[in-house]
Amino acid sequence: MHSYRHASEQAVLIVAHGERGGRCDNARLLELADEVRNNLGDVQIEAGVLRGSPSIAEAWSRLTAPNRLIYPFFMADGFFCNRILPKKIAEATGSDPRDVNAPTQLLQPFGVSNWLADAVTGALVRDMNRMKLTGTRPHLLIAAHGASVDRQSSKRANELADQLRTTDYFRDVSCAFLDEAPHLNCVIGTMLPNTLVLPLFNGLGSHSVDDMAALASVAPPQTHFLTPVGGQDWVGDLMTADIEAALAAGHLSIAAE
Repeated sequence: MHSYRHASEQAVLIVAHGERGGRCDNARLLELADEVRNNLGDVQIEAGVLRGSPSIAEAWSRLTAPNRLIYPFFMADGFFCNRILPKKIAEATGSDPRDVNAPTQLLQPFGVSNWLADAVTGALVRDMNRMKLTGTRPHLLIAAHGASVDRQSSKRANELADQLRTTDYFRDVSCAFLDEAPHLNCVIGTMLPNTLVLPLFNGLGSHSVDDMAALASVAPPQTHFLTPVGGQDWVGDLMTADIEAALAAGHLSIAAE
C-alpha cells in the first residue's frame, strides 16, 4: 500500500447502479467501500447507488475533502456509464464530472481495469484447483449482460474472453448474454460436462443471484456456476489499485510504506 501526502484532501465516491432482486441491500458495495477505505488509509471513501440506499447524494454529503474522484463500479463503459451516469451524478451532487474545471473527476469503470484479466485468471485457476479440474482444460462460458442497443457490454466480455484464451487453461472460452445474442437461455442447455460459467456481474443482485439461479436450474449436470465477479475476494484490491493509480496520476506525492 502507498501513503499519500495530503490524503485528507482527497475523497473517492464509489458509484453503482444499486441492486434489484438477489440480496437487494447493496451490502456487497458497502463491504468493498470498507475494504478500499482500509487499504487507502486517510483517503475518504464513500459509496452510493442510483437505485436504493445509500443514495449518491447521501454519500456525497458525507465527503469533506475538496478533491474528489468518482469510481464507477460498473462492468462496461457503455452508453449508461458514459451518458446517463454523469447526468445522474450531476443531479445528485451539483457537480458535473464532465466539466474539466470541476474538482470532481470521473474515472474509468471497474470493468475496464487494466488488472481485470489477470485477477479473473488467478481466481479461475484457484477455482479449478478447488474442483480438481487443474490440467483438464475445461470449457469456460462468460455470462454477461449485453444490450439490445449499446454493444460495450458484449465488447468488454469478448475482450476478456480473448485474454483468457491466451492463457491456455481452457479448451475454449465463449460468451453469452442476457439481452443480446447469443442468449444465455438458448445456449445454457448445450453446455458440456465440467463447463465453468463465470457470471460477469458486479454485485449480488438480480442478475448475479436470480438470473444465474434460473439458468443453473436448466443447465446440464456438472455445469459449474462460479461466484459472480463482483462477489469475489480480490475485487477490493483491484479497486484499490485503480484508485491508487488515479491518485498517482494526479501528481500527488507518494511515499512507500
